[in-house]
Amino acid sequence: MLKSSIKGVENIYSGRPLFIDIDQEKTAIAVFLDEISCEEVDLCHHEYTAALNIAIYLKTASGDDALDDIADKIKERLSVAISNDELSENISEMTLISYEYEQDTTNRTWFVSNLKYQIKYED
Repeated sequence: MLKSSIKGVENIYSGRPLFIDIDQEKTAIAVFLDEISCEEVDLCHHEYTAALNIAIYLKTASGDDALDDIADKIKERLSVAISNDELSENISEMTLISYEYEQDTTNRTWFVSNLKYQIKYED
């Protein structure tokens, strides 16, 4: 869904990337879950709560404004998806809980920002 709607970002990873060649890729987005907890609803039915992370990677020369522009596009796209019921039928709730910045402190080659949503979904 993000690949077709976020212009200028060609590299989108499902899961945490082990390595991003920022010199080749310039921009990348990684989508992954963490902080997953499970509650049994009945014998064969579970409800999960998790943090959906959407991390945006840019070369340091791009700066925070470029990260914010991409994050805004992602937030807008997800808002439309929620309004139009485009998300998986298993997702019952999705709420933005934080937006954070990080920098590659060893090589200072990239910035990353992370949109974190709390989601609930069922199996």
